[in-house]
Amino acid sequence: SALPAQIGPKLKFLLDNLVLPGGAVLSGVGLILTQRLTGGSLEVLAVIGMLVACFFILAALRVRGLYVGAIYERLRTHAISLSDFQQALGAPTPEQIAELQGFIRKSDDKVREFAAAALGKLSPDAFASMLPELTASEDAMLRRLAFQMAPPEVISPDQLGAAAFDPDPWVRAAAAVAGASRRPPWEGSTAVFDRLVDANDVQHRAAAVWAASFVGDHKMVAAALVDPEPRVRLEGLRSFAKMKANVPGSASGLIACMRDPERDVKRAALREATRWSPPPELEADFVAALVDGLASGDREVRRLAAEALAAQPPAALAQALPLLEGRGDSAPATIEALVRSGRPELFERARGHLEHRMTEGVHLARLGARLAASHHRGEDGSAEHAFLHVALDDYVEFVAESGLAAMRALHGKRGFATVERGVRSIEPGAKAEGLETLLNFGPGWLAAPLAQLLDRESFDPTTTRGLSKAELEVLEKHPDRWVQEGAKAVLVGPGPGMKELIALKQVPLFSDLTLEQLASIDRLMVTRHYMKGELVFREGDVGSELYVVLEGEIRIHLDGAGREVTIARFGPNTVVGEMAVFDEQPRSASAEATVDTTVRVLRKDRLQVIVHEHPEVLLEFVKNLSQRLRQMDARLEQ
Repeated sequence: SALPAQIGPKLKFLLDNLVLPGGAVLSGVGLILTQRLTGGSLEVLAVIGMLVACFFILAALRVRGLYVGAIYERLRTHAISLSDFQQALGAPTPEQIAELQGFIRKSDDKVREFAAAALGKLSPDAFASMLPELTASEDAMLRRLAFQMAPPEVISPDQLGAAAFDPDPWVRAAAAVAGASRRPPWEGSTAVFDRLVDANDVQHRAAAVWAASFVGDHKMVAAALVDPEPRVRLEGLRSFAKMKANVPGSASGLIACMRDPERDVKRAALREATRWSPPPELEADFVAALVDGLASGDREVRRLAAEALAAQPPAALAQALPLLEGRGDSAPATIEALVRSGRPELFERARGHLEHRMTEGVHLARLGARLAASHHRGEDGSAEHAFLHVALDDYVEFVAESGLAAMRALHGKRGFATVERGVRSIEPGAKAEGLETLLNFGPGWLAAPLAQLLDRESFDPTTTRGLSKAELEVLEKHPDRWVQEGAKAVLVGPGPGMKELIALKQVPLFSDLTLEQLASIDRLMVTRHYMKGELVFREGDVGSELYVVLEGEIRIHLDGAGREVTIARFGPNTVVGEMAVFDEQPRSASAEATVDTTVRVLRKDRLQVIVHEHPEVLLEFVKNLSQRLRQMDARLEQ
């Protein structure tokens, strides 16, 4: 009983099968040894037992004190939610209540609002005592929380009447909900609802939809799903979730939201689709929307669509089979959905597809190893051979991603997550351990070739020669577009834009993206040429562009006290000026071309499109900026 009662069920199996039997055995052995070694009587053994029991009671109280302190500290740092806190600890102490009240009165906006929500959840009586203070606050969120979290019976009609004309629509909506929840209901609630619904302002309508979920207004929630404003549709989906998907007349609206152009709306709709079944007449539209989600450029949308599709009947899943032949991220998502479905016929279809892809991937990985070996010897060093090598690696990565998707579906995301982190690690020891665990996980038909694809260095070329003309002609007929173009470039010459794609692939910022993704990014960029000595940008200029150096060199320098201080030099395949795309601040230094230089330019608005579809690019930005700042600090110290 040292820990709260909610923790008990999770530990029951361990306690019943190991701790208690083990403790009984150890206690018996200890008492027998004590009696034989000391010759003590039963009374002596009883005293020893009582002392040990007292020790364990004190230890239990100490453990609980540490637990409570740690949980409360995590609450204050927003590391756990209010419901988790309440489940773990129950009612807070008077000291904790006083601390929360202090935060409400004196802290900044975010902490103040969080403290008010915590107090309302954990101690309703203490929260009700602050009601006059909260309803008079200048903070609209505090006023809203006052009506939202206080027991309706403690809110007076005068307070509700004053809130009915609050300048913030969300406060009015919360007051209307509180009034409708009273017994008898407050007569002004209906009028407040009507004014919010009839308003032209988006926030007013969104607040009305939020309130509708509390009063059970199904028609309003269903109408919100087809509202022309994304903000209202998103609030409608949240209300749909609060009402446990029991909203008559909402099916068409929900399916439309699953195809919504707004990312947040589409994601929210697909989250509901994972636990919702459409009526029979709309089942075809529902499945078609899920299949469209598998082909989305948004990773989270693909994941949610795969989860929802896995629960559908075989006939519905069969509609996703054509996506297996695709080259984008939709194929791994489809594999995951088919394997997770548990349908034998679909599993066999996915297995056959994977076995073929794995065999082809291993073959191309061997060809890539030969191409790399010939390049290291000084042969096949042209841009065409470099592009073919990138295309082969790109295809092998794609096949490996399909294999990992199948492993996640077979072993569960949580169970396989540690293994996946290991095989993706750049640390040799962690990767070797991850590959070994992957082989132990099985099944052999998938794990063995997948381990080979994930450990590209294991492909030692069986011959030192490059690819023959016959092998290149076979690759030219490969179903993958980029393998075709790479082989064709080696045979007949490079195609348009090939040089730019190779340059982008060699930039750390974009190195993890596929050639298809790089091609879409390249279409968003423009080429500029700078003569030797020409300024690319000047310190103090307001810029919104980053530059990828294709040829030449750019020098970054600071001007001051009549002299220039060189901060850094950037050659081919590097990025310059990326800080400007994250803020509207002036350039912190000047950039000059030291030789004739060619760059590819990406504007801020177009970069936002890329980050939206490929969030991994943002992580590379952070790494790049961190490294750049360290280099600048070191240079300034010199």
